[in-house]
Amino acid sequence: MEILKFEQSEFLSRISVCQKKLGEQGMSGMMVSAEANINYYSGYRTHAPWTTFTRPMFLLIPQSGRPLLYTQTFVTPEARLRSFGCDHRNFDSLLGPTARDLADLLEERHMDKGRVGLELGFEQRINYQPDLLLALRELMTDAEFCDASALIWSQRLLKSPAEIECHRRACRATGYAQDKTFEAAEAGMSERELSMLAQRFMLEGGAEYPGFVIITSGEGNYERISAISSDRRLQRGDMLWLDLGAVYNGYWSDFCRAGIVGEISPERSRMQDNIYEVTEEAAGTMAPGVPIAEVARACGRALEKHGYAPTYDCGRMGHGMGLMSTEPPSVTIREQGTLQEGMIVNLEPGILEPSGVFCIEEDYVITKDGCERLSCGSRKLHRIRE
Repeated sequence: MEILKFEQSEFLSRISVCQKKLGEQGMSGMMVSAEANINYYSGYRTHAPWTTFTRPMFLLIPQSGRPLLYTQTFVTPEARLRSFGCDHRNFDSLLGPTARDLADLLEERHMDKGRVGLELGFEQRINYQPDLLLALRELMTDAEFCDASALIWSQRLLKSPAEIECHRRACRATGYAQDKTFEAAEAGMSERELSMLAQRFMLEGGAEYPGFVIITSGEGNYERISAISSDRRLQRGDMLWLDLGAVYNGYWSDFCRAGIVGEISPERSRMQDNIYEVTEEAAGTMAPGVPIAEVARACGRALEKHGYAPTYDCGRMGHGMGLMSTEPPSVTIREQGTLQEGMIVNLEPGILEPSGVFCIEEDYVITKDGCERLSCGSRKLHRIRE
């Protein structure tokens, strides 16, 4: 399977927009270290993001001129091959460069004075030792390190056509895996066996690699809506609830489906249909310019209309998605901001009952006229063989 490739022009455009924003916000440059941000601005991503604290990476984006991707010697050859529009430099230590090394490069890129943006704020993380930042502050007395999270999210929130296509393909793989896993499931199988099947089917459906499998089943377990698989075996009458995320070219999907072992009661079927209608009604409000908080309120109104009390047990009614499985915005009644064309937004209003998890998460892209659903697969309760 050949993975969709981004054109170099996409990354050059991202850098150009970033540098314009840096100038408008009075920053001499921005230094990012998180995997997703380095991926977004340069195209380079590692074989195992966020799984090791050795070999940190740094992308220095000056207000003008070429960015510099600064990597450990082991990964530099791959970084050169997989990145676009960057100069390259390498360091030898597994724990990263010294503060002096980094300060010298910042000075070289004219980022040693004035305001320098870092990943210090909203839904951002630095991916190097904090004592390096503290030492850098002591060395660079003419620089003021400030939060660049608003600038980063102003770009990453809005997906290009190529990014949307990656999401679409990730969703296609996930929908395929959902349907195939429920088709293969039967009483007596363990959650662990089903998790392995789901991962295999995500790959078979076109994913670059499986992202996550959340799985729960059986009375007394339905509140565990972030559970990993166990050795528990399916029994007659169980609901099997699967929340899957696949990755395609670095971009994520995320949606859930469910099935019942044996006969599906009219009550369970009714609640599943109700939640589908709730999700559809809320999605019908989504369009550019609509306050995100209003989408959350629409979820609440639709739940009440069907006789359910709105709950924020999960903290929100949905979320954004992109190079990470969850990103801004959060669909809550307190969220600031409005929907914009190109955003990816998941909706997941649901209810927890003793008889199961009734939630049909859907992934949408905001279009110029409303929204388009990217998630797929059957929304009905699957009947699992006894």
